[in-house]
Amino acid sequence: MEIKIAECPLGAKCEEVKTEDGKQVLYRCPWYVRVRGTDVNTGKEVDQWGCAIAWMPALTINTASESRRGAAATEAFRNEMVKQGVQTQQVLLAAAQQTLEGGKRTCA
Repeated sequence: MEIKIAECPLGAKCEEVKTEDGKQVLYRCPWYVRVRGTDVNTGKEVDQWGCAIAWMPALTINTASESRRGAAATEAFRNEMVKQGVQTQQVLLAAAQQTLEGGKRTCA
């Protein structure tokens, strides 16, 4: 079966050259955008023009992936801060105990 890309459902053309006052003018749909980056599925560089509406599913998946990475980094940072907080409490408790023990000693 042959598959073809249908016309824009909004009835627009992505790019169209028109002649105005004897000059050629390129009209470009505002949703016709250039996307650059790395395809997370293949690892290959992407540099393509396409309809922003058509790019939305891929970009939404990418946004969700980046959000998960950010949440994981935040959780790792939180866990490290908790660990350091426990260590700080132990040091302070040891110092307080030494101070209390030092105060109980009397010199004769």
